[in-house]
Amino acid sequence: MNIKPIGRYTFRNNHYYFYNGGSGFSFKMNGKSVALDLEFLPKEGYFYIIIDRDYNNKIKVLFSKGIYTYNFDRGGVHYIDVVKANESNDNTFLLKGLEVEGELLDYDHQYNGRVKVYGDSTVAGFGILSHDGEASIHNSDSVRDFCFHALYELNMDMNIFSASGFGLVFSIYTNPNDIGIINFIDKVGVFKDEEWKDEDKYDFLIISLGTNDNSYIQKDGYVDQKRVDEFKEKYKLLIDSEINKNKDIKILMVYGTLKEEQVYYLYKETYEYLAPLYKNLFIHKFNGDSSAISNHAYVDSHDEMSKELIELINNLI
Repeated sequence: MNIKPIGRYTFRNNHYYFYNGGSGFSFKMNGKSVALDLEFLPKEGYFYIIIDRDYNNKIKVLFSKGIYTYNFDRGGVHYIDVVKANESNDNTFLLKGLEVEGELLDYDHQYNGRVKVYGDSTVAGFGILSHDGEASIHNSDSVRDFCFHALYELNMDMNIFSASGFGLVFSIYTNPNDIGIINFIDKVGVFKDEEWKDEDKYDFLIISLGTNDNSYIQKDGYVDQKRVDEFKEKYKLLIDSEINKNKDIKILMVYGTLKEEQVYYLYKETYEYLAPLYKNLFIHKFNGDSSAISNHAYVDSHDEMSKELIELINNLI
């Protein structure tokens, strides 16, 4: 299959496996229709098909297993992106085959840069489509999240790694509580065995982590400074893993997607510790909201934050 994977994946038994929300594949074709042999494990999930980079007219599909066929209004050359909308905690997305009525062409789309992202539920799109109830695959959406939205509009080649409930180092939602994203940066996803060997250089590193760390660092109003210091050191380790490949990479620390002022100290203290060490370290506070499920930002707020991120990155390019 002549495709370009988006994000982290594995390839085995002639199948592509995609894990994180915002991952998937791209291809270029000349013809009237395409048939995709797809499967979600362990059960159904959502993906988007985006035609000719038109994010505003993307098509969302609920799918389980089988052949998905898309027919074009007219033949010709088209660029297609197929993107997983659910996070790695929910399901795995498989591409098992691809056939076009016409010709599959070499993928030659030119991006404006390469971006790696590490995030928690703020990047995974947890519950952003609903104001109440419990989060599910039906009301969560990684593609409509501020981060994927902004990077797609910026025409960036992106690698997004995110998981709800996970901090960088700590979380009350993991067992034991000192399991975080940092434990899986060389894997395809959280609690996945498959390794991800990434020697590519990135232009930007975006980190949106800290809320779930704080849930363990700060209890009953008491801040455990030892855990704060460990958070800062592991943050440095995460940055160094990319600096070692590209000393000119720009690092963006983002926060404020949820209105949680009790967490802001952690970002500010970490930035003050790291700023003297890195010439291209930047911090940005969003003015998000907490009106979606479990006090997360609603999708309208994500749309506004995507505009902020677009402006921020454009000013740094």
